[in-house]
Amino acid sequence: MCGRFVSTVSSPELEVLFFARHPDKHLDPNYNVAPSGEVYGVIATETSAARQVEVLRWGLELSWSRRDPTSPTPINARIETVDIKPAFAEAFAHRRCIIPADGFFEWQGAGTKSKRRPMYIYRSDGSPIFMAGLWSRSSSNNRPSFAILTTEANTFMSKIHGRMPAVLQVAACDDWLSAENFDPKHLKEIAISGSKDSLDAHYVDAKVGNPRHRGPDLISPVPAGTLWDG
Repeated sequence: MCGRFVSTVSSPELEVLFFARHPDKHLDPNYNVAPSGEVYGVIATETSAARQVEVLRWGLELSWSRRDPTSPTPINARIETVDIKPAFAEAFAHRRCIIPADGFFEWQGAGTKSKRRPMYIYRSDGSPIFMAGLWSRSSSNNRPSFAILTTEANTFMSKIHGRMPAVLQVAACDDWLSAENFDPKHLKEIAISGSKDSLDAHYVDAKVGNPRHRGPDLISPVPAGTLWDG
């Protein structure tokens, strides 16, 4: 799964990269995006082929959650079943998005989170990770929300966790957003087109587990064993 990530890519950068319109709201860099947090995402506009940088809330609002506010809002969707799960099938067909990230966090090891070691995972070349996502818009307050697609871990990630975000190649991003793509098999191939790209990782401070911490120190390397001995 993907439960925390870093989002510092600015709206102007995304506007240039995707020839996209700017959002209505400014967001500060966040080095510890947690569920219910807001980030920049890139979506296709509903009236044209243009792209839009949109502020999205993490946790996909489902149709039945509009009737029951206590319903869970999923933060992830498995790529293997996204086209057949009632919760995700419509969004997968019509409302796909791109979630830019500097990198993401995962906890290595077994047992409770307090016994596992947090790691920061990022591209070897330092470039942004473009995660494949789904989005929806609330009928009650018009607020857009999203979930990140996950896939089976690649060889590198399998040493840390069994799942990872579905990562798009930059060249595949336009096809991922295109309303002309309907074939589920092709869309799934696009969604994981960058999932085998070279990644690096290092241990980080356990305070990343607290979403109140959002500063750049969260991605600073911590030697293995520093915080977990004994």
